[in-house]
Amino acid sequence: MSPAKKVKYVHPLIVHTGIKEFTIVQRALTKDNLYGCVEFHKALLTIDPNQSLVDYRGTLLHEICHIGWELFGLGDDDEMPSLGNEYLTTVTANMVQLLCSLNPELFRFIFDYE
Repeated sequence: MSPAKKVKYVHPLIVHTGIKEFTIVQRALTKDNLYGCVEFHKALLTIDPNQSLVDYRGTLLHEICHIGWELFGLGDDDEMPSLGNEYLTTVTANMVQLLCSLNPELFRFIFDYE
């Protein structure tokens, strides 16, 4: 058995969506000029741990929102419909509630609450 990879920030390394799970990997992304990215076909969220804690949390939430938008059918910029404020707010609130309820420990880490 190989030793576990050391991570800089300790939190759950899975995002549950209710449909599939995305693995979270901490890896430097400086050569790609990114802080985080989601590869949907691999169910993989990669995040660069070489950020301050507050920036890391923000990037993690940003990437999870990409997953949520994809889950709600709003992930492709080319096919994004014109959305009104009320619709966008409702979908965003539903997405955040769903993902928070499926990933309570991960969201505790992101929002730093007990």
